Amino acid sequence: MQDRAVLQSVENDRRINREQDPEFLSVFQNAILLALKEAGMLSEMQYRYAEGKLKAQRRCR
Repeated sequence: MQDRAVLQSVENDRRINREQDPEFLSVFQNAILLALKEAGMLSEMQYRYAEGKLKAQRRCR
């Protein structure tokens, strides 16, 4: 049996948005890209392209 993460509870539930949580969203987006790369769903080139797009998007805000 594989190990699985299980959500035990949610505290202080609120919507995440760009205005209030820019740092969280930035880290979250990077984590998703890294997970896709590690899973073999993105090549190194695709990962770098997407990472560049995210960086450019942050600079425009």
